Amino acid sequence: MTAARFAFGLLVVGELIQLATVVVGGALYPGYDHARQYISELGATGAVTGPTVSWWGFVPSGLFITAFCLIAAWLMRRNVLMVMACLLLAWYGLSLSAAGVYTCAFECARTGASFDAMMHDLFGGTGYLTGVLGVALAGLAIRSGEARWIGPLGLACAVVATVGFAAIIADVEMGGVFQRALEGALAVFLLAFGWALARGALPPRRA
Repeated sequence: MTAARFAFGLLVVGELIQLATVVVGGALYPGYDHARQYISELGATGAVTGPTVSWWGFVPSGLFITAFCLIAAWLMRRNVLMVMACLLLAWYGLSLSAAGVYTCAFECARTGASFDAMMHDLFGGTGYLTGVLGVALAGLAIRSGEARWIGPLGLACAVVATVGFAAIIADVEMGGVFQRALEGALAVFLLAFGWALARGALPPRRA
């Protein structure tokens, strides 16, 4: 279980960096509104917090989360559905890092988008999609063992994340709230899954 604990440690660090990025970045961004503005705006081109948030927040947090998902996929390698779920979630983690490399335009404006902005939307959109699918698939895959509660939690988090993702696509006025609900649902599931994996409650044996 040493690898599982190590992986969980990476996940915790990644999620803490992501949380600190949003909280600290939002505090340093003049007039930033968490309810109406997207997280990506903190790292946008021309934003006062842009380079710091992107390279010290988005990029490392995504890499830590991706590393956890890849290790988890290897540890759960006897469960095909869980391997698929972990790989989908790994892309979500990688998309966070990519969003830091390819930043959106100032205030994430959609008009006259640059190549970087288009890549940002591509990685961000596919990352959220695979994140939602990964959580849902994991919820369906975990039906037994000491941590069978992970299954219903995964499905519940997938529902919340789906609503948040749909609201972002629709570009609703309170988009910031829905994005944080989406990110929060994915984080809750990942941390619960990682904790169960570290405890050995999700063994690779077939149930």
